[in-house]
Amino acid sequence: MKTINNAILKNWSVRGYDNTPYTAPEALRFCLHGEVYGHPNFEDGNIITTSVIKASNYNFVETQHTVYELGEADVSYLLWCEEKGIKVDKENPVKMRDLK
Repeated sequence: MKTINNAILKNWSVRGYDNTPYTAPEALRFCLHGEVYGHPNFEDGNIITTSVIKASNYNFVETQHTVYELGEADVSYLLWCEEKGIKVDKENPVKMRDLK
């Protein structure tokens, strides 16, 4: 992963990014939402929504200019995932689809 900025994201969740009901499944894009710490553009504890997720590797997620280290996920997000039958792996919580 190319690092421009590094930051920590706590109480995070994955959200859709500019997706519409007409967006094809293979074109869906996602971002992170949560409390940021150690980012040069934000005060610690600010709630942010990142740019589109480009890559992930274990607890690190890369967006356009930042690599975020993920802290604990938002409890309401984990409950939502559980209700939808989505398993969140604590070792590798953000999975990217392989579009071959």
